[in-house]
Amino acid sequence: MRYRLLIVDDDPLNLDALTRVLRHDYDLVRAESADQAVQVLRDEGRHVDLILADKSMPGRSGVELLEEAKGLTPAMRIVLTAYPDASDLMEAINRGEVYRYVTKPWNPEELKVVIAHALEHYQLGRDNAELIAELKRKNAELKAMATRVADAFLKRLDTGAAGGSGAPPESHLALRDVLAAAAYPTVKTAAKSIVQALTRARDRIREHGVKAANSEVEYLDVVARDCLAEARRILSVVDEIDEIAS
Repeated sequence: MRYRLLIVDDDPLNLDALTRVLRHDYDLVRAESADQAVQVLRDEGRHVDLILADKSMPGRSGVELLEEAKGLTPAMRIVLTAYPDASDLMEAINRGEVYRYVTKPWNPEELKVVIAHALEHYQLGRDNAELIAELKRKNAELKAMATRVADAFLKRLDTGAAGGSGAPPESHLALRDVLAAAAYPTVKTAAKSIVQALTRARDRIREHGVKAANSEVEYLDVVARDCLAEARRILSVVDEIDEIAS
């Protein structure tokens, strides 16, 4: 992946020097003032991966620029300064949430290392954010699937009861089990409980059917079997999520 850097300095010669050092490894956007840099970020901040700004510039300083940049882009932030001291460092960290500051005159190889480390940190954060988003999406999908299983089970039980002499007591026990499972705090626990509940329900339905065989009992067994297959599919998706997370 080729990262995009915004380099900011009021001295064109300094921008030229940075360009020569970094252009082979990164896509560069140049800005000769904090105002110009802010405009770049407003227009295309989501495409900028790192900001490298000189601390001392006319008008707004590099730290002031990076402070405003926090609301415009998640890009990493590095400050170049000719006069580093403890107060400078604290100001940069507190106001601009700066990852590192580099002293001038900077060494090209050292600067490359600092930028590479910053981008590794940035990529890790981005990967984590994408993973969390994917897990949230999967979790929402699983909750919807679990709800569909319960709804389908209840609907088909009602349909079967309407066409016969009434559902046997075993189906009511299964109903309570399913509803209790749906109330569990995690989808994985709910899906496992639904599988267990439906398995027990099928066992009880079969036992009931042996004593008093009729088409309704057979129908309920088919319903439980179909819903059991769906619940097992939910568990397979949960296993996929566990694999992603690990």
